[in-house]
Amino acid sequence: MTKEELKLISTDQEYWDACVIKTWRNFGSTLDAMIMFHGITGKKLDEIDPPLLRSPINTWWKMGIRIFVNQRLSKIHNWLINKPPEKDVLLLKKLKNSKYDTEQDTIRDNELSNEMARVYTNRKRVGMNALNYSNRNQKTDWRVTK
Repeated sequence: MTKEELKLISTDQEYWDACVIKTWRNFGSTLDAMIMFHGITGKKLDEIDPPLLRSPINTWWKMGIRIFVNQRLSKIHNWLINKPPEKDVLLLKKLKNSKYDTEQDTIRDNELSNEMARVYTNRKRVGMNALNYSNRNQKTDWRVTK
């Protein structure tokens, strides 16, 4: 973003969207976007009332911005992947009046939890089989010296 483009921005939400896009283009983290936003506005994300749309919750600040945008802002991710950086201003204009927010429950979350449950169950089965196998050998009298 150039200084002229940043002069067109007037609200905290627009600043936040610009920080997300710029950090996404620079392969930063969500923390980098938060630091950039704090440097521009002098405010922290959790200090703003009402809360900003498209902002991460407390546990997401360590994650890379590309992962965050891909998982929670899929429409913005698709735009950024398919469009050159010159179209970022157009995206900011579209987001200006948008109520689009982070997607909380995605299909991937359900699939991940189901797969984790399957892995846990399989580990328990393997552990039980190993335990049964070791117990089977204890029934013999091989350790007795005559």
